[in-house]
Amino acid sequence: MTVTDDCTQRYPETGISVLIVGAGVAGLMAALECWRNGHDLNTSQLTNLSGDSFTIGPSATRAFKHWPKLAEENENIAFVPHLAFYTLSGDRLTEPNHVEYRQDKGSKKVPGQLTRHWRPQLHGILLKQLYAIGISVDYGCRAVEYFERSQTGRAGIILTNGERLEADVVIAADGLRSHSTKVTLGHEIRARPTGQAFYRTAFPVEIAMNDSMVRERFPVVGEKEGPIEFWAGEHYHFLVIRTSDTMSWTLSHKDYESATESWSHQSDPEDVLKITSTIPDWPEVADRLIRLTPKDRLLHFRVMWRDPQPTWVSPAGRIVQIGDAAHTYIPASGNGATQGIEDAVSLATCLRMAGGTEQVPWALRIHNRLRFIRVSCLQKLGLINLKSYSEKPKKDNFTPKGLQYLTAEWIWGHEPETYAEENYSKVLDHLQRGTPFQDTNIPRGHVYRDWTIDEMLEIQERGEEIELDGEWE
Repeated sequence: MTVTDDCTQRYPETGISVLIVGAGVAGLMAALECWRNGHDLNTSQLTNLSGDSFTIGPSATRAFKHWPKLAEENENIAFVPHLAFYTLSGDRLTEPNHVEYRQDKGSKKVPGQLTRHWRPQLHGILLKQLYAIGISVDYGCRAVEYFERSQTGRAGIILTNGERLEADVVIAADGLRSHSTKVTLGHEIRARPTGQAFYRTAFPVEIAMNDSMVRERFPVVGEKEGPIEFWAGEHYHFLVIRTSDTMSWTLSHKDYESATESWSHQSDPEDVLKITSTIPDWPEVADRLIRLTPKDRLLHFRVMWRDPQPTWVSPAGRIVQIGDAAHTYIPASGNGATQGIEDAVSLATCLRMAGGTEQVPWALRIHNRLRFIRVSCLQKLGLINLKSYSEKPKKDNFTPKGLQYLTAEWIWGHEPETYAEENYSKVLDHLQRGTPFQDTNIPRGHVYRDWTIDEMLEIQERGEEIELDGEWE
């Protein structure tokens, strides 16, 4: 291994060239991990993203240990959330409670604290690390077509300006509605509305503090603390997060078809106020906060359902999808960013295990097999979590059932790099010879069966609970 100036160790060069398309945390982390695993990252086609906050679990942040400066900066930007439940009139139902990861009985793994990140800040430190190792980043370039050539063992993309780029591997990390699906599946993935949409924003806290009522109602708790107020009611949820430097709020509402499934669809605070004016006993302070929101920071997002897709790899095995391009999560899943980073780590490791360009197709298929059932289980938890948010708190330390599932050790304790290293040859035999393979990155005792969104919704509409065999908690 070679060692860089910031003490990052890099594996010997594999001779595999990689082209990454996408700007989310999955794409950025894939760039870092592909470089660390010895692959030739000839270019990254990225565009800027905005957003608010998300939870990054230990199964993802554990990878930062290979990047000492990145790990240090991650500690500086992460904040500890304290969750409290409220009515839609702003009356508190529970005391602020820090949600803890739960350990299996007899487990020696240490989860650490549950933390959240502001999306732009995490993007910033990932980009900074990329620049530090000399990886160039191109902005404003969008892939409109993917292609692969089985006879040459190459794949590539065509950009909006007609330019063609090629590599041994193309990683599609370009999110929802990626054009890569036309190659991996041969058709677009069917999506349909959930009936839910939300307004979402994050902006400098100084803007909100200009209003004395808002300043008094949402005080700062500490430099590393982030109180989360979850206002729950029928048809609506309102989430407020305030840290020392950022104010954020989200309003979930019935989909009136004015939203789009896009992280760039900006909206006007006045549109939100039209909705809140119909909510009984809605407090003035919440409207004041909404009114202070900069128009260019307010997004209106339509939440869509998509069935789990088991195929992320193109027929010739030269294009692979990761993150939202491979498996979309509804916001209630609380796992989209974490699983995107896990994808990046797993994929880069599998490519290293391949040992050269000729085995790339098998490396991609092995990665797909190692990851699919795990992410499908977490997609199902998103459905349960969404329903559980409508539960009325019954005790002071109330935690929704879905959130309890998401703190289980099978989720946070997973180590995607080690898992790929230990199971690469086993899955290769499984795919080539049909030898049995037992997944161990899913709930213990769970027997996976294919499922669809329609099936799960029908169960819930009958008033029944979605069955979870095995040890999900």
